[in-house]
Amino acid sequence: MPYINIRLGSNLDSDQRKQLFEQTTALMNTVMGKRREVTVVHIQESEPQQWSTNAIPVTAKDPISAYVDIKVTDGTNTSEEKAEMISQTVKMLEDVVGSIQEACYVVIDDISADSWGYNGQTQAARAASKL
Repeated sequence: MPYINIRLGSNLDSDQRKQLFEQTTALMNTVMGKRREVTVVHIQESEPQQWSTNAIPVTAKDPISAYVDIKVTDGTNTSEEKAEMISQTVKMLEDVVGSIQEACYVVIDDISADSWGYNGQTQAARAASKL
């Protein structure tokens, strides 16, 4: 049940947005082994000048600012899978939106199974009910 928040210092067209939804979901499935039907992708767009790197405001002429926050249940992915996800996420962003800032961060948050869930149940409760 991953949740992915993609924040960009750019306004996307509908095709770019659709590609990010599809490709992020596919990566979560193929790289991280997550079920597509419970993968949520949220895209937040803002004007470039709302970002800065080294205290210098980004302009529309600069590479696009990006930050991706991926939340997964702790212990469900290896270090190698996470490294591959980070690498593939940056490549996907470049392929879909173009040149991105060097200071593009992808963060994978491993959250304890008793600290999050969906549809009213924690991940821990879901796992226990399968026993």
